[in-house]
Amino acid sequence: GGGLFFDRRYFMTALGKIGKPEVAYYKNKKKIYFVRNLYLPKNATDKYKSIYYRYWDEVEEHLAKLEAAGKISKIFCESIYMTGEESMRVLSSMNVRLEQIVKQKIDAGGKFLPLESREIFGIYIDWYNCLAVVRIPRVYETIHKFLDETIKERFEHIKSVLKENIADGEAALLVMRDEDRGFLEAPDDIELFFATPPAYDDLLQFIRDRDSGKEAWRA
Repeated sequence: GGGLFFDRRYFMTALGKIGKPEVAYYKNKKKIYFVRNLYLPKNATDKYKSIYYRYWDEVEEHLAKLEAAGKISKIFCESIYMTGEESMRVLSSMNVRLEQIVKQKIDAGGKFLPLESREIFGIYIDWYNCLAVVRIPRVYETIHKFLDETIKERFEHIKSVLKENIADGEAALLVMRDEDRGFLEAPDDIELFFATPPAYDDLLQFIRDRDSGKEAWRA
């Protein structure tokens, strides 16, 4: 939810409440519709599954409303550095519900493009996995330093991909984990719209309950 906040770089609105003057203003601008990626863990509880499916249904509805300001012509998703059938296979293994939405946008004329660098993303995943098994603080700090450097490289690459592939008047869909949003720096000439469906608030409450021991992810 949320009201309206606008500065030179960001535009966030309660989706579906964009008036005609705003639509006209953003028609010729470069736009990114940012969607937080939400995964379905194996053995997820029924409560989590219900939030997950409702979340993606609402994302679909909100994107349709948001497209009043510009139809999605480019699609980018975290972890995707490949093209063609291989990219759809990877997307399907990651998130079937997201794959359905991406296919709809492709059928409507959108192009699904690689967001990541194969090499940088591979290094990022390796450092990230190393960090998960380290126990010694000194080793943890050393690996974290390498991970931070790779994160910087990763998001510099992502910024350049967005800059090179979104033309004046075009709208792109960008799907990424919420944890990574803080590293994302959109090019200065691109307006960033955040899709935040009501189910996302339920997800945050679910996480708070999980962390307090009232709820669990898995059955």
